[in-house]
Amino acid sequence: MSRTVPAKRMPQRGAPRPVLVPPGRRRAATVALWLLVASSIFFLPDAFVRWFLPKDALAAIAVVLASVGVARGRLPRWFVAAASAALAVALLSVLISAAPGVQLWGRWPRYEGLVTLPVYFGAVWTGARLLGPAAPTDTLRTLIRAIATAAIALGLVSLLEAAGARPIATDLARPGSLTGNATDQGVLGAIFCAMLILPVLRAWTEPRKAFAERAWLSTALLLAAATVIVSASRAGLLAAVTVLGILMVLEIVRSPGRRRLRPIGLTALAGVVLIGGALAVPFTRSRLLGASPLSTQSLEGRFTFWSDAIDVLTERPLGVGVSGFLNANSRNSTSDSVLDSPHNWVIQVLLAGGIPLLAVVVGLLVTAAVIGLRSWRRLCVPEPVSAAARRSTSGLVPADAARSDVLAGALAALGGFGVALLTHFTAPSTTIVAALLLGVLVTRAPDGELRVQMRPGSPRLAAATVARTAILGVWSIWLVILVSAEIPLASGVSHAARGDIQAAESAFEAAHAIRPWDADLAGIAAQSFAAAADARVPEAAALAVHWAELSRAALPQTATTERALAVGQFTDGDVPGAVKTLDALVELAPMDPTIAVQNAIVLYTNGDTDDARREVKRALALDPTNDVALQLEEILRHE
Repeated sequence: MSRTVPAKRMPQRGAPRPVLVPPGRRRAATVALWLLVASSIFFLPDAFVRWFLPKDALAAIAVVLASVGVARGRLPRWFVAAASAALAVALLSVLISAAPGVQLWGRWPRYEGLVTLPVYFGAVWTGARLLGPAAPTDTLRTLIRAIATAAIALGLVSLLEAAGARPIATDLARPGSLTGNATDQGVLGAIFCAMLILPVLRAWTEPRKAFAERAWLSTALLLAAATVIVSASRAGLLAAVTVLGILMVLEIVRSPGRRRLRPIGLTALAGVVLIGGALAVPFTRSRLLGASPLSTQSLEGRFTFWSDAIDVLTERPLGVGVSGFLNANSRNSTSDSVLDSPHNWVIQVLLAGGIPLLAVVVGLLVTAAVIGLRSWRRLCVPEPVSAAARRSTSGLVPADAARSDVLAGALAALGGFGVALLTHFTAPSTTIVAALLLGVLVTRAPDGELRVQMRPGSPRLAAATVARTAILGVWSIWLVILVSAEIPLASGVSHAARGDIQAAESAFEAAHAIRPWDADLAGIAAQSFAAAADARVPEAAALAVHWAELSRAALPQTATTERALAVGQFTDGDVPGAVKTLDALVELAPMDPTIAVQNAIVLYTNGDTDDARREVKRALALDPTNDVALQLEEILRHE
C-alpha cells in the first residue's frame, strides 16, 4: 500500500507589524506641519514690519521640529546638487555686486539673502522629510487640516476687511488680511484652494467621512475662494483659474470613460462661481474690468517695472546679485515708487544671477514638475490587483489615495503660484507654503526602511540627528533674535515722529545692536531723524547725519539714505556738505522730482540762483503739480 504523505504547509508571511514611532517624535512632526502652514498667516503686531521676518522665524522653528520627527522621505541628490549650483551662482553674483556684505544677508524688508532663503530651503526639506512616500494617512490629513484651519482664519479676516472693519490696524485701502499684501492674500487663497478642492470632493463622496470633517473642509474651501475674490488681486484670480485648469486636467486623466465629463462640469461650475463672485463684489469688479484708476496705474506700472529691469540687465548681464535691484534701479525710482523687486520671477532670477542662474532654476522646477507628475500617475493608475491582495494592503490604499490628492493639489498650487509670480514678487506668506509643496513633489523614499530607522543601538544615526537638530535650533534662535529687533525699530520710528529724540536714539541703538550688519536699519533711523530735523526738532539733524553715514558706509548710493544725509547736513548748517551730497544724488536718482526740489532749495540758500532755477525747472518737468517747486519758482521769478 502506498502511504499518502501529507503535504507540508509552507509557512506564510504575515503582514509586517506596524513600527511603533515614539509619541514625542510623532508629535514633533505633527506640530512642525501645523507651524509651517501657520507661518504663512503669522504676524507680530508690535514689529516695524509685521509680515515678513516673524513668518520666517516661526517657519524656522517648524524646521527644527521636522528634524526631530521620523523621516518619511528625503530630498533626492539631484535636487540638492541643483540647489547647490544655484547657490553657487547666486553667491558669485553677490560677491561681484556693489554691496556684497549687505546683499549677502538680504535687504529690507524681506531680507531674501542668508536670512530668508535658508527658510525657504528648510520648508522644501520639511516637505520632503515629513510628507514623503512613507508618510502615513494621518500625516497627510494633518497637512490638509492645517491648511483648512489657516484658510478659515485668513478668510474670516478677509471678509471683515471687505466689510470695512480693520481687525488689524492699517491705513491701506487693501490691507491684505493676515499677509499684509492684497496680492499675497489672493495668491495664498488660491494655494489653499488647490490643496482643499480634492479633499472636499472626496469628503462628500465617501459616506464614512464624519460630518464635522466635511463641514470644516467645505467651510475652509469657501473661505479660501472668498479670500481670492475679496482680495481684488488679478494675480490671485489668475492663480485660482490656473489651479482649476490643472486639477481638471489631472482629474480627467484619472477618471475612466464617461466619468471624465464630471471634472469638466465641476470645473465649469467652480469657474462660474469664482468669476461671478469677483464680478459681484464692486471693488473687485472695478479692478478686474479696469474701471478703477488705481488698477490701470498698477497694470501700466508692471510694464514700466519690467522695462526698467531689462535696462539694468542690459548693462549687467550677469545680474546685480540677490537684493541688488533696489540700488541698481535708483535712476528710475522716485519717492513714490521705490522698487526692491521687478514683480516677475523670471526677471527676478535673472537679476540675481543672470542666465546661468535662470537655467539652473528652470531646470530644477521642470524636473520637479515631471517627477511630481510621474509620482501622481503611479498612484492614480496602479497596476491591477486582486481583491484578496487589495484586502491585504487595505492599510496602504487610503494612504495612496490621500497622497495622490496631495500631489495633485501641490502640482496645481505650484502652477498657480508660478503664474501669479509673473506679475508679483516672492514673500514668506506665499513662498513658505509653496516651498513645502515643492518638497512633496520631489521627495524620495527615505534611506533605509522605517523599521531600520527606528532600530535601537545606532549611535551614528542618533548623533547625526542630534547634531543636525542642534544646529537648526541655534539657527532658529538666531532668527528669533533678529525678529526681536523689529520692536525697538518700530519704537524708534514712533518716538522720532513725536519728537522724542533721546528715546528714539536709544531704541535705534538697541535695534542696531541686534542687527549690526543691517545697513537698511541704520537708513531707516536716518530717515526718521531727517524728518524730525525737517520739522526743526533740536538735535535731530546731527543724528540724521550720524545714522546716514553709518548706513552708507556699508551700503553706498542708496537714494533714501542720501536724501536723509542731505536734510541733516542742511538743517545742521552744513550747506556746502548738503550741496555736495545732492550733487551726487541728482545723478543717482534723476527722475525723482522731490530730490530736484530739495537740491533747488539748498542751491538757493547757498546763493546759486541760476542752478536753483535749473533744478526748479527740472522738478516741474517731472511733476508739474509739485507745490514746493511752484512756490520756489515764484520766489525765483522776483530775484
